[in-house]
Parts: sequence; C-alpha cells; structure tokens
Amino acid sequence: MGLILRKAKVLIIINMMLLVFLLGLNLHLNNANAQSNGDSLTIDVNYSIQEFTNFSSIQTNTNNINISLPSTKWNITNLELDFTDIKLGEELISIEEGGSSFRSIYKSMKGYGVQLNITEDITLLGVHIYGYLEGKSISPVYVQINGYDQLSDCPNNTVYGEPVPINISSIPNWYVQSFPEPIHLSKGSYYLVVNGSAYATNDNSDHYWYLNEDDSIHTNLNTSKYDGSVWSIEGQGKPFRHKLIQRTEQSYNPEAINMTIVVNGNLYNVTNDLPGSGKVEISNINLHLNQTDLFIPVYHNQSVEIMFNASYILELENYLPSPGTLQISETHNNNWSVIPLINPEFSNYIVKFNFPQNWFNINVLRNDINITGIVDINYIENDIFISTNLISEGDLWEITARSSKIDFGLDVSRTEFLAGQELKFFISEPLLNGNYTFILNDPFHDKIYTSNNTITSESNSFTYIIPSSALDGDYKAYIYWFNGTDAGVTTQIFVITLPFEIDWFLVVSVGIVIGLTSAVSASSYMLIKKSRKKSAARKEAIYNRCLDILNLNYLLIIEKQSSLNIYDQVFTDKKLNTTLISGFLEAIRTFGLDITGSDEHSQTIKLEYKNSKIIMSDFKNFRIIFIMKDLPSQQFFGSIEALSYEIEEKYGTHLKEFKGNLQPFKNMEDLIKKHFGTSFLYPLKVVGTGKTKISSTEKAMIGRAMISMKKNKSKYCFTTQLMQEKGFNSKDVETIFSLIDKKIFQPII
Repeated sequence: MGLILRKAKVLIIINMMLLVFLLGLNLHLNNANAQSNGDSLTIDVNYSIQEFTNFSSIQTNTNNINISLPSTKWNITNLELDFTDIKLGEELISIEEGGSSFRSIYKSMKGYGVQLNITEDITLLGVHIYGYLEGKSISPVYVQINGYDQLSDCPNNTVYGEPVPINISSIPNWYVQSFPEPIHLSKGSYYLVVNGSAYATNDNSDHYWYLNEDDSIHTNLNTSKYDGSVWSIEGQGKPFRHKLIQRTEQSYNPEAINMTIVVNGNLYNVTNDLPGSGKVEISNINLHLNQTDLFIPVYHNQSVEIMFNASYILELENYLPSPGTLQISETHNNNWSVIPLINPEFSNYIVKFNFPQNWFNINVLRNDINITGIVDINYIENDIFISTNLISEGDLWEITARSSKIDFGLDVSRTEFLAGQELKFFISEPLLNGNYTFILNDPFHDKIYTSNNTITSESNSFTYIIPSSALDGDYKAYIYWFNGTDAGVTTQIFVITLPFEIDWFLVVSVGIVIGLTSAVSASSYMLIKKSRKKSAARKEAIYNRCLDILNLNYLLIIEKQSSLNIYDQVFTDKKLNTTLISGFLEAIRTFGLDITGSDEHSQTIKLEYKNSKIIMSDFKNFRIIFIMKDLPSQQFFGSIEALSYEIEEKYGTHLKEFKGNLQPFKNMEDLIKKHFGTSFLYPLKVVGTGKTKISSTEKAMIGRAMISMKKNKSKYCFTTQLMQEKGFNSKDVETIFSLIDKKIFQPII
C-alpha cells in the first residue's frame, strides 16, 4: 500500500509540474518581446569636423568695409585689412554764395561762364548753381567745364568731361548739376559754363543765373558771355554764384588722421604702411557671425569723409557636426564610423578631423573608395587633413577606425536566481565616465530587456525584476560602455530557475482535481498553439502583402461596355501598351480560363501568359486586370473584392453613365493605395516626426532611411533599400507601413 501511495504522490507531482509548466509557457508568450540578440550594440555618435578656409576680396572707392559671406556658420579667427589710396572724400566747396543780380541765357544770349581757379589736383563730381527757369524751355542747355584762354581770359573750345543737361526749375534756388562721370582737373584755371548755344529761335524761355556784382571777395575772377558766335569778357570781380562738389587727390597716412576701425565692439588702430596706405592685423579674434554680412566702420579726425581702397583676408573656421556609428562587440574590436557632411563653400578649403589617440587602422573613404594613401594623416597629433584638391561638391565621405575594447568589471554577489526575484549587480570601482547599456538575453538568445544608465558613484547598479513567467536556463547579460572615444563590453551568465515547493495542501487539492489535469493541460496547450498560430498568421499576412506588392507590374481598370481604360498604373520600368493588352485579354477572356470565384456581380479569373501571371476580375460595369510576376496570395483576392465594392460605391453612377469622360476617376489611385498598399513601391521622402509618437523600431527605420539617402545622394529612398541584407522580414514591412500611415514616410507620386 505504501508503495502505491508513493507512486500516486509522484504522479500527482508530475501532473502538477506539467500543468505549471504549460501555464508558464502561456504567460511567457504573452510577455516576451525579444527580436534580436544582444551580442553586439550599434550606437549613434556625433563628432565635430573642423573646416578651414581663407576668404579674400577688395573694395574700391569706399568709406567703410562690408564683407559678405555665403553663410552664417563661420567663425572669423584672423583678419587682415590693407588700405590704399586714402584720400578725402566728397566735399562741397562754396566759391560764391551772395548776390541778387542775374543774367539770362536765352535765344539771343546763348551762354555765360565764370572762371574757376583750381589750386590743387581735384576730382570734380558736380556743381551747384543758383538760378531759376522762366517759361518752358524746348532747347537743350548744358552745364560744362571748359578750358581757359590765357590771352582773352575767356573759355576756350576744350571741354573737360561730359556736359550735363541743366537741372533747374521755376523757383530761385540752388540746383545740383551732377556730372555723369567724375572730371579730373589739375591745378590751374578753367571755366564753369552754362551753354545754350543750341537755343531755338522760337524758344522764349529764360535760364537765369545769379551773380554778385556788389561785394564779392573774388575780385580776380572773370565772367564771360557767348552771343552765339564768340565769347567775350562780361566783367571781372563779379562772379556767378556757384559751389564745387569735389574730392582732392592728396593722399593721407592713416596715423596722421587717427584712422581706426571697430570689429566686434573693439577699436583697432590703422598703422602706416606705404604713403597713403595702412594696415590692420587682428589675430585670434574668434568672431562668430549671426548674419552673412560683416560691417566694419572706419573712423578718423577729418571733418570731411575719407575714401580708400581696401583689400582683406579672412581666416574662417567652423566645427561641422558629423554623424557616425559605433559598433561594440564581444568578439572583435570596436568599429567606429564617421560620416562628414562636407560641403565646400570656398575654393581653398581644408577639413581637419582630430581622432582619439586610442583609434587605429584609420581609413578615409571617398564615394566608397579608400583614399587613405593620399590623405595627410598626422599620427603624432592624431589629425586627418583633407585638402582642397581632394574635395568635390557632392562627394560622400566616411572615416573608419578601430579601437581596443576597454575592460571593466562587475561586482556580482550571486549568479543564481528564482523567477520573481530581483536580479542585481554593480559596476566595479573605479567607475568609467560615460554611458552604460545593460542588455539581457534569455536562454534562446533573444533580447528581453534593455536599460541605459549614466553611472555615478551614488548609483552604479543595474537591476531587473525577473518575471514569474521566466524560462529556466542560462541568461546572458551584456554591459556595454562608451564615452565618445572609447568603448568596451563585459558579460555575465545568470542562472534562473522556477521555484518549486511541495505544498501538501496543494497536493491534496490537486488530487481532488487530478481528473481535470489532462483537460487543463490540453486547454493550456491549445491556448499556446492558438497564440503561436495567431502570431505566425499575422507575420505571414504581412509577408504575403509585401510579396504581392513587389510582384505587381501593371494594373488596369476597364469600363466593360466600351473596353476603354478608365485608370491604369505601371509599377515597373518596362512600358506596356495598356490599350493593346486590355483588348488582347478581352479577346481571350472566355477561352480556358481558371475561374477562382464568382457570384451574380463578379468573377475572378487567372491566366498565365509567357512569364506573367494575369488576374482579371469582373464586377458589374468594370473589369480590374492585374499583371504580376507570380500568382498572388489568397488574401490578395480578398483585397480585389474589397476594392471592387468600393469602386462601385464611389464610381458606380459614373460607370453606368460612362461616355468617355475620365475626369471623375482621377482619384482612383487613392483606392489602389488603400487596398493594396502600393505606396510601398513609391519613392519615400522623410519628413519630421513633429508630435507623432514613434517606437524605437520606427526610429531605427528612420535612421536607416537617412543613411540610405546620404549614401545615394538622394532626397528619397525606396522600401527595397530599407530591407535587411538577408531579405525583408515581417517586422521591417510592418514598421515601414506604420511610418507611411503616420505620414513620416511620404510617398512621392
């Protein structure tokens, strides 16, 4: 009897263990999310690449300096300015301002002039005369500079510069006469002339020019008149009222006029160089511009503005953020990759990357070609220089390197745990500054937990609450560390077992329900099987949906009565005469076709022709034709049926009354994308996520798209470029569809 009781107890315990095991499996299926192993970790990193350039130019005949740069990103580190031809700027010299008398230039007296005595070389820009116009003039009258006849003291026939039509109106006032081009006059005597020699006989206007007949201090200045044939003396010491707009030709040394400039709020003196020249050199200025223009005002102690020519050389520097990746692995050295986004804005342009001292096996790739041998690498200063002659606009660059893994230890007090307990361990002292990532793999090498920490002396532990549904076995922990220049990984095996204590009350209870054990076990098994089938079916549906889309070459929708295409779409680069093919298919539609389904409204038939599989579905007044590489999955036929009903719902009336107008069907493409997900085949552009919530898997897919676009120098990517190297999987497809639905991946139509 005792033996029988012992056997019964053993059977009860075995059944109970089986029941707990099966229930545990069911719970595990509901909670595990592991997708990949944790034996390597890829981390996004960012580095700064230094850009250097020199920018030089020259400005002429100016009174300040305004330098324009192509962008605002640059820091000015050094500035050199050279000033030449420093002269006084424009000034107004008053010769005669008083007097109320006037003379008239009209059809009988065709000109007047006043003597100019130029005491130094000048550039004459214009003159002011005081007068007014009476009547409406129809004759050309000019203001000009003539030479001086020493014998007659009258104007001679030499005209300096280009005469300018007189600028005057009906109100007595000062009027500016600006010459089209500056007139260079050497020291000597000249005449300022108002020339009306072309006055018409029927022109009754008068040009009045005021003069000072009473109290002028210029007693030596002559005035002359022109009667249409000869100039003669009008008088002496009674000059016409006039002022000169001029620049003197005398050069100035900058120190003599206390010439200074202001840069970034600081005052700098312009030092003497050659006569009439000066320079300023500013080092280590480190001036960052928030705009593209650098304005440098120039100051001096002269009452008149000065003019000069200025040449400048700017040394510019910028730190260019450059993305990259770090791969840390248990089995090999750390792999670093930096992708500089080099975009030269100047012809003399150099890029410098200061790589960490511990990096080795440095390689520089341009457009995926290794050019390390022709790049200047300084292994003493750890600098890579990429010079101007190696850089072209649009090049794709990558710098790769390796580094040895940095060792660090763990303080582990225990390595065996029961399900439901807290797994805990510490980073050994001394702590390495940087980021730590803890990844835990289950006995099947699936990643089940990830945690990222910045370890401090106050908190240097990692914890994980082991779920009660955990599996028995060896769990492997990977702890990755990196700080931007170094990285390392260490591992630890933990053993997790399910707790089992014989509770005799439970044994008795189980004895009562022992007859139900088999049923419960069978039920648990069915739940597990159902869950697995559901997951497999979901993955298969995603896989089939993607495969069906990739198999699709052409789609045609035909109005049956007229056999005209109301919509067609091509998903391949091979062109097809859709009108011809629709007629061909209509002709053979009734011969030997395999009917896959029918009802009173529709039937779907399939045909193999050469290397293509053709699906035709009739529905009321229209026919849908698909030309594919291979026959689609069964769920594709369900999508055909759903599309057919929605076409009938939205366009049924137009199809019934169809007379050849295709305008009502212009939005048909939206239905195709909705039912078959053809957006999956379109080029995709990536837009900002905004406030849209995205998962870590979606974030990784966005990163994959950005890298693809950079490598292909494109503003878009294709879904086929986003698949893993081993081919697409259901998770990738699901993620891409999700990003399309969230409008983060937007198809380019």
